[in-house]
Amino acid sequence: MSKLTSLINLNEAVERLVKALSKTIQLEVEEAGLVNSVNRVLAVDIYAENNRPEFDIAAVDGYAVRSIDTTGATQYNPVELSIVGVVKPGQKPSETCLEPGTAVRIHTGAPIPYCADAVVMDEDVDVSEKHVVVFKPVPHGSNIIRQGEDFAKGELLVRRGSLIKPSMIAALAALGISKVKVFRKINVSVLAIGDELVEPGEERVDGKIYNSTAYIVLSLLQQDRIFEVKYSGIIPDDAREVEEAIAREISNGADLVITTGGTGISESDVVSHLVKKGDSVVFRGVRMRPGRPTSSFIYRNKLVVNFSGFPVAAWAGYEVLLRRAFIKWLNIRELERHVVNAVLTRRIPNTVGYSSVIRVMIRYENGVYYADPYMLRGSGVISSLLRTNGYVIIPEDIEGYEKNTLIQVYLYD
Repeated sequence: MSKLTSLINLNEAVERLVKALSKTIQLEVEEAGLVNSVNRVLAVDIYAENNRPEFDIAAVDGYAVRSIDTTGATQYNPVELSIVGVVKPGQKPSETCLEPGTAVRIHTGAPIPYCADAVVMDEDVDVSEKHVVVFKPVPHGSNIIRQGEDFAKGELLVRRGSLIKPSMIAALAALGISKVKVFRKINVSVLAIGDELVEPGEERVDGKIYNSTAYIVLSLLQQDRIFEVKYSGIIPDDAREVEEAIAREISNGADLVITTGGTGISESDVVSHLVKKGDSVVFRGVRMRPGRPTSSFIYRNKLVVNFSGFPVAAWAGYEVLLRRAFIKWLNIRELERHVVNAVLTRRIPNTVGYSSVIRVMIRYENGVYYADPYMLRGSGVISSLLRTNGYVIIPEDIEGYEKNTLIQVYLYD
C-alpha cells in the first residue's frame, strides 16, 4: 500500500466515500428552534398543514367588487358603486353576499367578501363619503390572491436533507412551526502531519514552513456549516504518534478525522503505514490532479481521510471528493456549487487517465461568460486560488479543451 499503484478514478472515489460515510456515521435527529435552524440539515419532510392563504385575500388596497359591475367603465363614463363596509386583515370572510352595485373598502391581505370576485385599486377610483367611482373595468380575479396560491394543504414544502435557508424559515413560520427536526452536526477533527510545520503566529526557523494546508481545510469545513469542526494541531511524522492522535480524536467523539500531509510514498510519509492499521482501505490515491495522493481508510469503525500537505491539492481533495460525497450522501442540493457555461480563452491540456481540476477566472463581457485558465499545475501555489473564482474538471478520458470551447465552470461561492 505504500506505492500509489492502485489509483481509482474520481467518480469511483466519491462513491466509495459515500458508502464509507453511510457505514461509519449515524446522524441522530435533534430539535432546533426555528431561528437557530438556519444552515442545519432538515431530518424530515415538511408538508403544509393548511392552505396559505386560508381564503381568497386582497393583493392591494382598494375596493372589493363584482367585476361585472365595472363592465364598460371609462374615464368619461365611470361606474358609481355604493360603499357598504370595510374589511381589514385578520377578519373572517363575510358570509353575506355582496349585492350588485355595491363595493367594500378592503386592505391588502384582508379576506375577499362573499360574491366579490375582483379588487379595483385605489389608483383607479375616486371616493366620496358613501360612493366609489370606478374609471376602468376590472376582470374577474383581478388583484386577488387565491386560497392555497402560496401553498396548498398537503403540499410538500421542504424535503428531508434540505439545508435550511431563510426562505424556508419564512415558510415554516407561516405554518406556525416554531421548532424543526434536524440532523446533528457532523463532528470533524483535523490533524496536520509534518515535522516541518509551525503554526501561524509562531516563530519560524530555517527549514520550517507555516501550516497553511490544515487551515484551508478547516475554513472549507466551516464554510459549509454542516460540520462541528475541531482543529487538533500538528503531529510529527511518526506513524505511532499519528495513530494515537487519530484514536484520541475518535474516542473524543469525532465522526470523521481528516489529516493533511504525510500522504506520499517516502519513508517519512506516514499514511502508507497507517492504512495497514485500519479496519479497511477505502482507497489509496486517486487519478486526479492536483490531489493524486488523497487517501482514505476506516479505523476503529470511523472514516479517516488523508489530504496532501500541499494546500491546493488538499483543497481539490475536499472540493471534488469529500464535499461531493457529503452532498450525495445527505442529498443536500443547496450545497452544490453554482455552475456557469463559459467560453474558454485558451487551450487547457489534460493527461489522459487523470481528471484535472483547473482553476479559472470567470469574467462577463457583452452578455458572455469567459473563462481564463490561471494555472494548469502547481498544487502548492495558493495564489492560484486567490486569483481565480471557479474551476473546471477535465474528465480522465479527454485530452483537454480547445480554445473557444464552451465549458462548465464551478464557482467557488
